[in-house]
Amino acid sequence: MKSHALIGAICLAAVPLAFADSHTNDPLEWSRGAPLEIYGCKFKEGIKRYDQSQKFADSWNEWADANDAFGSHVAQLMWTEFSDGDYPSDFTWMGYWDGYSEAGKDMDIRAKNGTEMYAAANKFIEQCSHSDWGAWVLLQAGDFTNQNHLTEFSDCNYKDGKNDDDLLEANVAYAEVLAERGFTGESLGMAQLWPRAGAPAGMGNAPSFKWVVGHVDFAAYSNFTNELWNEGLILEFNRLFGDIVQCDSNRVYHSQVIRTPGD
Repeated sequence: MKSHALIGAICLAAVPLAFADSHTNDPLEWSRGAPLEIYGCKFKEGIKRYDQSQKFADSWNEWADANDAFGSHVAQLMWTEFSDGDYPSDFTWMGYWDGYSEAGKDMDIRAKNGTEMYAAANKFIEQCSHSDWGAWVLLQAGDFTNQNHLTEFSDCNYKDGKNDDDLLEANVAYAEVLAERGFTGESLGMAQLWPRAGAPAGMGNAPSFKWVVGHVDFAAYSNFTNELWNEGLILEFNRLFGDIVQCDSNRVYHSQVIRTPGD
């Protein structure tokens, strides 16, 4: 995705990464990146979907502990709240780390010792996609992302002639707008995810990036929506991003956090 070095970490993570500090006359720079993976699957027919998901999450945690793996990892199941109903996955698992060395170590352990875990998953899910993303923070979320919360996703593409440099400038300005309006991360986090591997195949089929927003609860989600529609935030957003990107309709999920660092 980047012509410059990979940078940032998702708003859902508990690591304090953001855009690099910039002095008035210095060029803006992206901060460092962090890894994130998403599984999107279909449930098999005739199984108790939620019950089986919870049993698997428990067994996965036991497997991770037994293999000394995923110690710095946050994992969550994603349950749809708002969607058009045609989104291709009905079982979504998202996990992320605070750095690439830990991600590589855990992936190696999974590749070597994960046969039993994969067999357990194959009993109730099928047709799985598995994608790898890099995450960049726009507004760092607080500790609420280590507990159940809401997460919304939107797929975005650059408009003709626009690129990372344009986005970075708009991101920094938008972060300042959010701060001025009192969004400090206590109940809101915001990040962008860039595809590394496993996104839809074919030139032009994959989004340039995913825009992700985390909310502590529905009250926070509604407050942010009110700020957008009734308090002029959408005008600020369109002023900054309207000529740079276009994004599709958001999907909103209940994020059920099943593992956090130290578990």
